[in-house]
Amino acid sequence: MRTVLYDEHVRLGAKIVDFHGWEMPVWYSGIKDEHMATRTAAGLFDASHMGELFVSGQDCASFLDRILTRQIAPMKPGKVLYTFFLNDKGGIIDDLTVYCITPGIRYMLCVNASNTENDLAWIRSQNQENSIIEDRSPGTALLALQGPDSARILGDCLKFDLDSLRYFTFAELESSGYGRLLISKTGYTGAGGVEIFLQADHAPRLWRCLIDAGAVPCGLGARDTLRLEMGYPLHGNDIDEGTTPLEAHLDFAVDMDKPHFIGREALAEQLHKGLGRRLSGVELLDKGVPRQGFLCLKDDEQVGVITSGSISPVLGRGIALAYLDSSFQYGEEIAVEVRSKQLRAVVKKPPFVSGTLSK
Repeated sequence: MRTVLYDEHVRLGAKIVDFHGWEMPVWYSGIKDEHMATRTAAGLFDASHMGELFVSGQDCASFLDRILTRQIAPMKPGKVLYTFFLNDKGGIIDDLTVYCITPGIRYMLCVNASNTENDLAWIRSQNQENSIIEDRSPGTALLALQGPDSARILGDCLKFDLDSLRYFTFAELESSGYGRLLISKTGYTGAGGVEIFLQADHAPRLWRCLIDAGAVPCGLGARDTLRLEMGYPLHGNDIDEGTTPLEAHLDFAVDMDKPHFIGREALAEQLHKGLGRRLSGVELLDKGVPRQGFLCLKDDEQVGVITSGSISPVLGRGIALAYLDSSFQYGEEIAVEVRSKQLRAVVKKPPFVSGTLSK
């Protein structure tokens, strides 16, 4: 599969890779250059492979309250929430963002690209309220403009004042050149900026305008190192149906005071029994690259496993996310087994770096 921006990526000389069945750019000039451009100026990412599912109807807020971990009914128009679909055991089917378009009447769910088809089938199977569920992913593009220069670039291309939005809110506007836009003050980099949803056939023109205004085109490689520096989990690596939001240190996105949602009973039982493991940051003190599946050790005994890892372009050393025994404290030293060698590391609370940097 290809996004509507595929030809733009080829034109710019991107290195294309297979990402869950999508032909996507992994880098253009290089992962480190694109990473640092986002932290210090502005990076532009094609996220059009993500899924956009619309849920509407008179009882749709009650429906969403039942299948999501956050309270949906009290949401105000223009509000965005990070939340989860859980199975009966509290495992994470997917993590997503929900956008309140019309309170109680209409919402948009932005789900992970590799999960869109399964999410849609699961939502439909849970739809006891007869809500209207539409998959608008094929006709929707998503551009992520991230970094401290995003406000200026957005103003140049769309005459939109980013300061008018608070974090995790969005605005809809009609543009003569780009059709109807949904501009959301969200992102997956920690560097500030926006995510822009728009009709797919308008996306190449806006992509070119944002680049001409100074945004650096970035691929999936920089997107991954940026999110890792912030400690943001990736579904399929750090979270899945075998992990719960409590274990993943994502308690903020679970409203346990809500009387019922799918998976709540399992989470309540887990809280009662206590957590055996938690997702934590790990920073190498020795030179090396931590990778998914590498073991974490203490006194030669396994105490955890790496779920995501790389070299931090900002720090110049290895960083990772790992599920560790819940008894470990931040600042405590452990070892990471890299190619049969035990490298010294320290348990850290993400983020590993500040979201934006001085030029």
